[in-house]
Amino acid sequence: MTLRITQGMLYSRALADVQRGLRRYSQLQQEVATGRKINRPSDDPAAALRILPLRSDLRNLDQLANNAALARETLDTGSASMEDASALMQRARELTTQAANGTLSAEDRASIASEIDQMLSQLVSIGNSRRGDRYLFGGTESSIAPFELVDGPGGSRVVYRGNHDMLEVEVAPGVTTALNLPGDGIFMQRDRGATTFSVLPGQTATGAASAGGGDTGVGFGELRVTFAGLHTNAPATVTAGAGVTDAVGELSYSFTSSPDTLSVDGGPALTLPITNGNFRTGDGRAISLTVTGVPATTSGTFTARAGLSTDGGESVTEVDTFPGTVMIRNAHDGTVLNVDVASLTRTGTDQVKYEGTFDAFTTLVTLRDVMLNEEALPEETVRGRVAQMLTEVDGAHDSVLDGLRELGFRSSSMDALQNRVEGLRISRQQSLSLVQDTDIAEAILELQRQDLSYQAALQVSSRVIQTSLTGILR
Repeated sequence: MTLRITQGMLYSRALADVQRGLRRYSQLQQEVATGRKINRPSDDPAAALRILPLRSDLRNLDQLANNAALARETLDTGSASMEDASALMQRARELTTQAANGTLSAEDRASIASEIDQMLSQLVSIGNSRRGDRYLFGGTESSIAPFELVDGPGGSRVVYRGNHDMLEVEVAPGVTTALNLPGDGIFMQRDRGATTFSVLPGQTATGAASAGGGDTGVGFGELRVTFAGLHTNAPATVTAGAGVTDAVGELSYSFTSSPDTLSVDGGPALTLPITNGNFRTGDGRAISLTVTGVPATTSGTFTARAGLSTDGGESVTEVDTFPGTVMIRNAHDGTVLNVDVASLTRTGTDQVKYEGTFDAFTTLVTLRDVMLNEEALPEETVRGRVAQMLTEVDGAHDSVLDGLRELGFRSSSMDALQNRVEGLRISRQQSLSLVQDTDIAEAILELQRQDLSYQAALQVSSRVIQTSLTGILR
C-alpha cells in the first residue's frame, strides 16, 4: 500500500510548522522580556512545584528582615531613653555629694531639692517614652502611660500602670527577641533587705523591732508608738489618768495597805487614792493613773496598750498582747510593716528604713524630701540621711545601666541576625534562580535562531500554498 501525498496534507503540515515556530518564538520573547523561563505552571509543572515553596520562604525571610529592622529601631529608641535616664541619675549623685557637705545651708539644700523635683518629673517622662503610639516601658500594656507620679497625704510616689510581660517578635528562623523591657524592672528594681529601726539623736527607742519579713514599704518611714489606754486586766480600782504616759506593755503592780500605796513595775510607791498620778517604773518610764484604793488582788501584772501607726496617726493599730507580731497597714499607700513587739516598752517615734527598696523614683523622692526637711529634723540627721543616700543613688543608677546594657546587647545582636537572614535570602534566591530564571544570552541567541527558522518556515509555506493554489486553478 502506498501513501498518497495530497495538496491538503502539504498545506496542513506547512501551517502546523508555522504555528509551532510562532509559539516557540513567542515563548522565547517572553523569556527574554521577563528573565524567567517558567512564567506559568504549564511551562514546567515539575519545576513549578519546586518554585512555590522557595517563593514562600523568600516572603517569610523578607518579613523577618522587616521585623529585625523594626526591632533594631525600637531597641535603639529605648537605649536612647536609658542614656538620658543614666545622665539624670549621674546628676543626682553629684547633687547628693554636694548636699552631704556640712557647709550647705537650709536654703542651699532647698535649691537642690527644687532641681531634684524637676529631675523626678523628667525621669517619669523618660519612663513614659513612646515610639509612635506605643509606650516602650509598659510591657505589653502599651496603650496607657506606664508611670504616674502621685502626690498624696503620705507624700509623693510613682505608680506603675504597665505589666511585666515583654513584646516579642521573630527576627530569624526560630529566633525571637523582646522589643522592650518592663519599666518596673528598670526604674523600680528592688532587692529588698532587712527592715531596720533607729532613733533620732536625743530620743529613746521604743523597743519595736522588725518581724523578719513580709514588709512592703519603701524608702524611709516612721513608726509612731502611742499610749492607747489600759487593758481590761488592770485592777478594778485603776484607770488611765490624764497625765503623761510613755510606758507600754506588761507592767507589774504592788499595793500595800495602811498606808495605802501603789508601786508600778518596781518604781516608787505613791499614796492612795490619787487622781492623774504620775507613776514611775523602775527604769524611769512614766504612766498616769487614777487609783481609788487598794483592790482585792494586791499584786500582779496589767497591760498598757500601745497604738502603732506608720501614716502619722491617720490609722492606728492597737496592741494589747506582748510578746507578739503586729501587721501595720499604711492608710495612704497600703504598704505593710510587720513589727515584733516583744521588747516594745515605751512610746515614741522610730525611724524605719526599708533596706534595698530605693529604686530610681524612690531615691529621687527621698532625696528631695530629706533636703526640704519639712519634718524639721536636726541638721546632723539631715546630713546623715543624705550621706546614706549616696549608696542608694548608686544602686538605682546601676539598675538603669543594667537596662541600658540589656537593650544595647539586643540591638547589637540584630546585626548578626540580619546578616543571617540576608544570607538565607541569597541562598533561596539562588535556588529559585536556578529553577526559574533564564540564561539571557542563550535565550537571545535561541530567539535569533528561532526567528531565522520561523522566517524560513514562512517562505517555504508560502511557496507550498502558492503551488497548491496554482494546481487548484488549473
